[in-house]
Amino acid sequence: MKTVGLFFGGLGNEKEISIISAKNIVKNFDYKKYKLKLIYWHTDGFFYLIKDINKINFKSKILPEKFKKIFDIAFLITHGKYGEDGSLQGLFEILKIKYCGCRVLSSSLCMDKAVFKIFIAGQKIPQVKFKVLDFYRQSEKEIEKAKKEIKKEMKLPIFVKPSNSGSSVGITKVTKWDSLNKAIKESFKYDSKVLIEEGLINPKEVEVAVLGNDNLTVSIPGELKLSKDFYDYDDKYKKGEAKQIIPADISEKAKKEIKYLAEKVYRLSDCRGFARVDFFMYKNKIYLNEINTLPGFTDISMYPMLMQNMGLKYKELLNIIIELAY
Repeated sequence: MKTVGLFFGGLGNEKEISIISAKNIVKNFDYKKYKLKLIYWHTDGFFYLIKDINKINFKSKILPEKFKKIFDIAFLITHGKYGEDGSLQGLFEILKIKYCGCRVLSSSLCMDKAVFKIFIAGQKIPQVKFKVLDFYRQSEKEIEKAKKEIKKEMKLPIFVKPSNSGSSVGITKVTKWDSLNKAIKESFKYDSKVLIEEGLINPKEVEVAVLGNDNLTVSIPGELKLSKDFYDYDDKYKKGEAKQIIPADISEKAKKEIKYLAEKVYRLSDCRGFARVDFFMYKNKIYLNEINTLPGFTDISMYPMLMQNMGLKYKELLNIIIELAY
């Protein structure tokens, strides 16, 4: 019987979410098929072997060179920076350990919202207007010029977000231009690269779950019915006020087009294993938002819900993800 090492926690700002996802995986894991080892990645940079998901302690430190003696396959649920951007994936590549999900290239590409949007723009796939402020590479003069262009070229509302962050961390909705600088400063706390996107007025938020390496299972689109202006961190993981509607309340033509685009961008981005592809719909037009290469596995996460709608029970879904590891 093979052993799966479930990695959770991480160095980024989404470790809380990672723990919630990990608890759900532990609850639904197929212990008849695989053994499970819990490995917590602490903010001190070290990995710790955990016996009980509900009692995380830091007594059993393990070094990466010992990983092969502990497990055969790594299952990463390390949301956010370092755990989702190709860094941890690269470690497993070096150690020659099988792991679930997207490889280094696709993880890095999809995590960096600015680079991803520039890449997608070259593929002629529709998306909202955007501008990137790179405080590492651009001078103060260039930044100020970009801000003027934003005000000239975009209509309010706009969304200001860190390029390398997930779960709506550091995102601000700007409805007045005099709030722009404050929003940029908030995003800058999380990343030196800030993405500015033109907002849509009350768009439908539509998500698709994709599963597979070469042969793909693409779910029907699901819709997030928001309780307020946009889906922030608290609503995603604490309050759970947003409603998941499966299938999405959109036309059959739109469902077909969204599924086609989801598969297309999944392949273009060289994704593997599993990912969630997110879209906006506004006035019957479809706009690609992003790909999430490590979607949440909490009780209110869309990815497992969409796959359950496809007839895959939680346990079966986890087994397939593990079987797709290489």
